[in-house]
Amino acid sequence: MPERADGRETESGSESGRIGVVDEPGGQGGPLRGEQQPDRAGECQTAPEPVVAKPVPLRWSLPRGLERVLDPVRLEWARIGHAGGRTRVRVALQAELRRLAGIVGSEQAPVVLAERLERRLAAQHGERVREPVGWLLARGLPQRAECYATACDDQVRMDTGLVCPSCELLIGDRRALRHQVGRAVAAELPRLAPAEARAEVERRLSREVAQRAARDAVRREQAAVERARREVVWAQQREELESAKAELAARACEECGVPEAGGLCLVCSQNRTARAAVEQAAQVAAAVSGPVQDLGVVAERLAACRVRLEDEVGRAAGRLRREGMPEAAVAWEARTLAEQLLRQERARALDALLASEEAQTEAERVFAVERARRGGEEQARAAAEEARQRCAELLFAERLGQTRVAERPPASEEVGGWRQRLAALAARPLHDEIRVPQPAAGGFREAVSAA
Repeated sequence: MPERADGRETESGSESGRIGVVDEPGGQGGPLRGEQQPDRAGECQTAPEPVVAKPVPLRWSLPRGLERVLDPVRLEWARIGHAGGRTRVRVALQAELRRLAGIVGSEQAPVVLAERLERRLAAQHGERVREPVGWLLARGLPQRAECYATACDDQVRMDTGLVCPSCELLIGDRRALRHQVGRAVAAELPRLAPAEARAEVERRLSREVAQRAARDAVRREQAAVERARREVVWAQQREELESAKAELAARACEECGVPEAGGLCLVCSQNRTARAAVEQAAQVAAAVSGPVQDLGVVAERLAACRVRLEDEVGRAAGRLRREGMPEAAVAWEARTLAEQLLRQERARALDALLASEEAQTEAERVFAVERARRGGEEQARAAAEEARQRCAELLFAERLGQTRVAERPPASEEVGGWRQRLAALAARPLHDEIRVPQPAAGGFREAVSAA
């Protein structure tokens, strides 16, 4: 009831230390519904101390392997609060690193990308980045080449760190075009006011740039058409090459007839290589075995060296066959032995020519000249040894050429110069030609009169 609302508030509750039940909210002697209950419990109970929230430090870390790249933009990376955005940025970073590795190398790519991000962030001039993910994907990571150079980025060479010369060339061309248009306007309209002259220069410059852009577009279209035509030709050539390869692979061996051997099976190929090495070794051995003035003697000597080397390779191959080795292994070992014999014969020939009289004479001549010019024994001796080596190689090439000529079939005897050839051709009778006897010397006039 209203008159009983505060009827028992004067009673002391100090003995019990708490308010009576009737004074509690919801009790029989409590206030009316909607009226505020006085906070008497706070008078008897100790108020709890306020809990002060401790600041939680912001914990974030850069992705492993990308610390060096993301260091210039670590604060922007910390602002990315969701894992999806960080995954997109990390994937884009790795893709750009792989692309830059093909331009500047894998070691320099992180440095170049970090410098790019630092440069792009500095271009904000203190303005806060609103969306870190969008800024990194659209403005921070993409390369901005101002010219046609692959390593150009913001007019800076990524491989050298210097100003891009191609960009400087393009800028110089643009300045030259502006100066050219300005001089033309000044020559054609000398009485224009400065403002009108500048406006006319801008109009003409815009028109010239548009015309050049149109010509470049036409040229690019023509280049695209030409490239498409060449792509068709290249595709046809590739098809022809593939068909030729397939046809060659289907051919049987020329020597043993093994099917689908590409024209020559492995065993026959090794045997052919071995025979060629034996022939070269025989030529080398015959070239230094004696004088080469008589070609018949050289041919006999070459045949003897060829027989000796072929017998040596044949004995080795026969021993391997008796041991039960397959024919492919026998052919391989025979080729290896033939190449070894060639190297041995060449080394033996060069040693013999180094001790020849010609090489010794050349070495002594060079030693005397170098000692007189430089005055040092060691330098002169080194120059003489080099001259001796060079002389031996020249002698070896000369004698080897003569030996190879000795085994060629004799060629038909040729007439000397053009004068002799024309005379010989003129002396040949033509078909159904009546030959007139040649008069003796001094009777040319009589022969002409008789004709």
